[in-house]
Amino acid sequence: MLYELLIFFATCWFGSLVHADIPAALATFVQHAVPYGEIRYWGAFARAPSIYHVFTLEQAERKGVLLVRQSDQNQFVVVGADTSFDSFPREAGDSDPIVKAAARLLNGESDDPFAARAIASANDVCPLGASLNDLLLPIAGFALSSNGTLGILRDLQHANAYSVEPEQASPGSILVCPSHFSVQGPVTIGFAVVVGPDRCVYGPDYRQGGAWHRLATLREWLQANQSVSNVRGFLLRATANDRDRSAWRKPLPPQHL
Repeated sequence: MLYELLIFFATCWFGSLVHADIPAALATFVQHAVPYGEIRYWGAFARAPSIYHVFTLEQAERKGVLLVRQSDQNQFVVVGADTSFDSFPREAGDSDPIVKAAARLLNGESDDPFAARAIASANDVCPLGASLNDLLLPIAGFALSSNGTLGILRDLQHANAYSVEPEQASPGSILVCPSHFSVQGPVTIGFAVVVGPDRCVYGPDYRQGGAWHRLATLREWLQANQSVSNVRGFLLRATANDRDRSAWRKPLPPQHL
């Protein structure tokens, strides 16, 4: 119940913009597009005929990136938002260079969000896939290649895994709530969690350096997230060399919030 109340009250307010050096019209747009959380502005780059603005978001335990396109003086649209640039869609035209430029503005010139990876990078704004890999690799021998919720969803859809109904998810199941946005907002950063043996969900809390915590009961988490996104559930199949996966294990002991 506490988790649901926090989400409810948070969505009654606009996001809090913590960077003062931003055009007023852009600030107004972003604060209306992002319903809650902390918004940081990192700067802009031009790719004719548009200007692109890069933000990071913090919403509860989640972190993410936001890309906004400015077509003319006061015309703004949301181009993409997720826990990582590495899951932004790759389309024809200039979309790939634009997303690469945004990632490099934020993370440095060497960053390429579309570089082929066998395992998700721990050097990211929100290394969600890398955090989950700390749990998945020792147990299932499986690694996610993306830190974005959309990329994590794709990885699991092509993995040796069962699809499960989120409400009936057994211990060890992975639940993915993909990020969701429309061009004028609202923007909601998604997440991925693991179901524990106590019917609670656990995940990394990026307010505390990615340490694993109990986030909510399964019922509370689904009620808070299914209203804004299509939550999907997966249970990885055991391999011949896996130990019994019925006993779910965490990399760190959970701490109650």
